[in-house]
Amino acid sequence: VIYNRLKAGMPLGIDATIRYGLDVPGTESLTTAALRSTSPYNTRLRPGLPPTPIANPGLASIKAAANPARNVDYLYYVRKPGSLAHYFTASEGDFLRKVCEYGYACD
Repeated sequence: VIYNRLKAGMPLGIDATIRYGLDVPGTESLTTAALRSTSPYNTRLRPGLPPTPIANPGLASIKAAANPARNVDYLYYVRKPGSLAHYFTASEGDFLRKVCEYGYACD
């Protein structure tokens, strides 16, 4: 997703970067104000990578970044409730349906 979004010139849209920049714990929901923040770590609004790393990655993360999945067109992902697993898709509509289905936000 990250490589595909960078290649497409899309904002990364990674909530973890917003949490890092505003010091919001993962146990708290992000507010509308946080999502609109002008923080340089708001990758929903700012294209490209944040100004610094947001964590100290483990070896598995470094290996994954050095060897990204090939021939995938994913642009969106959402964490599955009660899990560390994620749902990946290339479709914004599919992503929004899953977000709602998982109970994160429905408009």
